[in-house]
Amino acid sequence: ETARGPVLVDTGWDAPASRDTLAEGLTACGTGIGEIHGVVITHHHPDHHGLSGQVREASGAWIAMHAADSAIVRRTRETRAERWFTYMTAKLEAAGAPEAHIAPLRTARRRELPGFSPALPDREIVPGELLDLPGRRLRAIWTPGHTPGHVCLHLEEEHPAGLPGHGRLFSGDHLLPEITPHIGLYEDPDDTTVTDPLGDYLDSLERVGRLAPAEVLPAHQ
Repeated sequence: ETARGPVLVDTGWDAPASRDTLAEGLTACGTGIGEIHGVVITHHHPDHHGLSGQVREASGAWIAMHAADSAIVRRTRETRAERWFTYMTAKLEAAGAPEAHIAPLRTARRRELPGFSPALPDREIVPGELLDLPGRRLRAIWTPGHTPGHVCLHLEEEHPAGLPGHGRLFSGDHLLPEITPHIGLYEDPDDTTVTDPLGDYLDSLERVGRLAPAEVLPAHQ
């Protein structure tokens, strides 16, 4: 909650069941999709960013994302679906994935891939800066590895239960209770830049560890 209305951290899949679940959760919090002031996205994956466009359409909310993941959203929207399917197929083949997992990509179409035309964000999340949330202190912590633009969100306020530590951390897919998030490829199909996602992830763990939050609020489990 902010002085200008509620702000969502991630939105869920672009699917009717997911939208219904989001609406039910907001109702339980005493609000609704039409009241949302802003949407802060931890990373571009469709289970986090999928419903952002619908939330913005229903409420007029802004959408914020790190520039590195915004660039992926733009490329996804601008590149022909067939190019991405060909690229993903080649990567899976090189990694030794079973043919049964690869075969659907050979005949897939844009409409069959949820989130393939995700909403373009309106604002850029700048690492280290406080987000523009009136009455709250929410700082963006850049934690690449799962995606190049993944951010954790550190609520720099005293924990309401008085737990020891420094505030609360919305950890997205960076820190999860019982599983390790997968480390994503950063590559652009048309870019040969060499990247080190695993090294980025390990560095990001160190960065978050130094925050010593009182509570971590993950996106899964």
